[in-house]
Amino acid sequence: MVDMAARFGDLMRNIEIPFPWERATFVAAVAKNRGRPIFLQRVDDPPALSGLGCGTTTSGLWIKTTHSDIVLYNADTEWHADHVISHEIGHMLLRHDGQGASDGTPAYRPPLHALMPELSPDSIQSVLGRSDYDNVREAAAETFADMLMVEATLPRRRPSVVRRTLFRARYR
Repeated sequence: MVDMAARFGDLMRNIEIPFPWERATFVAAVAKNRGRPIFLQRVDDPPALSGLGCGTTTSGLWIKTTHSDIVLYNADTEWHADHVISHEIGHMLLRHDGQGASDGTPAYRPPLHALMPELSPDSIQSVLGRSDYDNVREAAAETFADMLMVEATLPRRRPSVVRRTLFRARYR
């Protein structure tokens, strides 16, 4: 089993978590780290998003295109929006690209035209929705989002040699 705290620390070593928390600043830092833009699109029609295989009304979908990443999301509150977006970014950083199965089955491509008519189907490399990934990846992305939201709300600590030495695995 993967130690998600260690994995989170490794992933976030080169991506600053803004304090105070600011979603756009964090998404820009992730985009810079990945070398490709990330676009966020709120979907105000929950049944449309759940109809794409996303399950609940507070949910998200990551679309990896040739040159960018798109996160479609729906949430009741801004906190839920931050968590859903963080979950999808977790999939990105954990490299859950949603590529086709090992048997050569093509990547999942839900009917996105109604939500994004400007998106060319040929530009889609993968789509990560609830219908095409296993519970291990889902749990890892959810844990990533939980850890990010906790880290974003903690007060900033001054650097401490003692803390860094004694609690190496817990504190960055």
